[in-house]
Amino acid sequence: MNCDKLHCALVFCCCVSLVPRPSAGAQDPGQPEAVRQEAGTKGSARQPIPAEAELQDRLNRVMQAKSAGDVPGVAQASEALIVLGLRELAQLRLLQSAAPQAVKLYEQSLRFENSPETRVDLAIALLYANETEEAIRAANQAVQDDPKNVRAWNTLGKAWMMKSDYAEAARALYRAAEIAPDLESLYNLGISLLSTRDPADKARAPEVFQEMVKLAGDSGSIHVLFGRAYRDARDMSSAIREMRRAIALDTRTPHAHYFLGLAYMAQNEWVATPETRAEFKKELEFHPRDYLANYMLGLIASADRNYKDSDRYSSLAASVNPSAPDPWLYMGLNAYAQGNMPRAEECFRKAIVLTGEDNSRSNYQIRRAYINLGRILISSGRNEEGEPYLVKGREFQNKVLEDNRRGTAAHLLEEGADARNVFMPLTSETEEQAAPSHNTNADPFAKVDPSLLARASLTKEQKKQAEAQENQLRSVLAQGFSDLATSEAIRKDYAAALAHYQDAEHWVEAQPELMRNLGTAAFRAQNYGEAVRGLSVWLNSNPSDAPIRAMRGMAYFGLDNYADAAKTFAPLGVPGMQDSTVGYAWAVSATRTGELKHASEILAEYEKGKLSPETLLLVGQLWIEVEDYARSVAALHRALQADASLPRAHYFSGQADIRWQHWSEAADEFNAELALVPTDPDAKFNLGFVYLQQSKTDDAVELFRRVLVLHPDHVNSHYELGKILLDRGEMKEAIDHLEAAARLSPQTDYVHYQLQAAYRKESRIADADRELELYKELKAKSRERAAPQPVQRP
Repeated sequence: MNCDKLHCALVFCCCVSLVPRPSAGAQDPGQPEAVRQEAGTKGSARQPIPAEAELQDRLNRVMQAKSAGDVPGVAQASEALIVLGLRELAQLRLLQSAAPQAVKLYEQSLRFENSPETRVDLAIALLYANETEEAIRAANQAVQDDPKNVRAWNTLGKAWMMKSDYAEAARALYRAAEIAPDLESLYNLGISLLSTRDPADKARAPEVFQEMVKLAGDSGSIHVLFGRAYRDARDMSSAIREMRRAIALDTRTPHAHYFLGLAYMAQNEWVATPETRAEFKKELEFHPRDYLANYMLGLIASADRNYKDSDRYSSLAASVNPSAPDPWLYMGLNAYAQGNMPRAEECFRKAIVLTGEDNSRSNYQIRRAYINLGRILISSGRNEEGEPYLVKGREFQNKVLEDNRRGTAAHLLEEGADARNVFMPLTSETEEQAAPSHNTNADPFAKVDPSLLARASLTKEQKKQAEAQENQLRSVLAQGFSDLATSEAIRKDYAAALAHYQDAEHWVEAQPELMRNLGTAAFRAQNYGEAVRGLSVWLNSNPSDAPIRAMRGMAYFGLDNYADAAKTFAPLGVPGMQDSTVGYAWAVSATRTGELKHASEILAEYEKGKLSPETLLLVGQLWIEVEDYARSVAALHRALQADASLPRAHYFSGQADIRWQHWSEAADEFNAELALVPTDPDAKFNLGFVYLQQSKTDDAVELFRRVLVLHPDHVNSHYELGKILLDRGEMKEAIDHLEAAARLSPQTDYVHYQLQAAYRKESRIADADRELELYKELKAKSRERAAPQPVQRP
């Protein structure tokens, strides 16, 4: 086996590969190259299907179901398409360092298909998003669903490692190695055994490493990995032994000299000894563009005040890894120490931008960029800009001090020229060169922020490919959700259809056809706000679509937005007025907006149709609002001709007669209503009101009392009875009824006016004055509401 290939595969698996499950059966990119080659030699019963091919295959299944008119089949095929699209996009988000979005996408996928593999992917994404507890839960669920899932056990082990619970990690990784031993699970098992601090576990670690040698063969690269494991376990003598073994096998082994130098440094309390420098330079002799060696030599030279060499090494490191902020920080410190403030400002700003939100990396070393940049800005007269940098730098400094008080071991380069030969141990982030920076935006539908993409470890060509893949997946997901929603709408599950049309909308810019379907489903689900939004998009490009216009008008009507309803209905003309649904809603809208003449025209056209008694009842009521009482009575009598026992038809005829001041006719109508429904309190009250107009006061009082026997909370009966008793001088009972009316309807101004008059006759002046003030306040508010509103200037 080629040693360099093994190194490339293994050097990044020291903390467990977190690359998600590959697309549609492709080989797992998280497996070391050695394992892939070994599997390839054994053959495979089924060739892996590329993701693009499987996406097309699933699209074809949707089209076949649609062509066959198989509605359940469309739903099933669409869900399968959505599952794959969400998983593929989630994997892309991880490659783009957008872990929170990947988490949401995997969670959506699991709502459609409870797949152990997808749950492992979710656990991996949660690890990237630093949601370790949630990752453990997801991985545990995956191993429960599929106890032989090696990726699940490996991911569970990695999650426990991230929580520093190495005993639990070892248990999970032992299980992974039992099922299918590979370099990844064995290596992480070895790390965990070394990290438990249990001598028995430490004694078993070499056995595990020997199993790795059996799998991959003996090589310099594999001993570099062993050395790193021992170094992380703070067993420097064993780490140095393994690095020397790597060099003995092949002195050109990538990173062998670098990590040997680093181990020497660690042994010497992070002082850069001649041995350390020699090993770093030896690394560059074989690998001139090694990021780690260049970076560390630049850092050492900076501490030595050899700024020329430091800038040379740091500049090369920055060119190798453009997303790393650390070289820029030290180039800035070099420039600052030499008094080159423009260059220092440039470098500090670059370091801050590349650090992004990952300010805690390397024990908040970015604080030095903030503090020095703040000083530069203030010294050059830019106080307002500089002060926030100083404040933030001091905030990070306080965090460092707090961590140190908690016992965090950190060796930091201190500010100033005296901080020579003091170094911070490199973290795994620095060593891996391209640790992900996590986006805090968890919106699964959003595109990745360009500033985050700039820090992702993708080449220009890879970013271009990623953009093309994203556009394809967005189109696929939009189609999948739209087809699923349509199948649900056909089955009259409008709420589900609306939700999935909304999902489709998230993946593509608003398309008129999609928004028409969304609006229609929303209307059927009685979500009138969404109906208006969706149908409006369609009507903007298809204004002559009368059915959709009618539906949008009805949606406005459902929202009690009568002005926009009437405006939407207007282009429908006479056919709209005569429509069995639209005509009535249009007439009501015109009435409620004060366009009574137009409402009368609409209602007259609407009434020409063949209307049921129940509809004529509504028409009769609306004619009352239009103030055409003759037509109201005519419509209501037509309803009674069709159904003589129709409830409330006589009642509303009486209401029209009251407004028409046809007192005898009104009394007849209310008596007729009471003959049908003897207990109707409103009919009794209105009959009593008519008796008052006919000066039959005693009859009215009797009716009001009868109403209150059965309906003691009838406000109007209390009020009218209170007024009559007030006029008769029966003050106590009058006040009782007026107080009841005021209690039941506190916002009715005239009730308070009559009550104050009653109080005043009883010499209850304070109570009377209070009620009078309430009356004036309510009356003023009423006038204010009724006043015409001023025209707002644009």
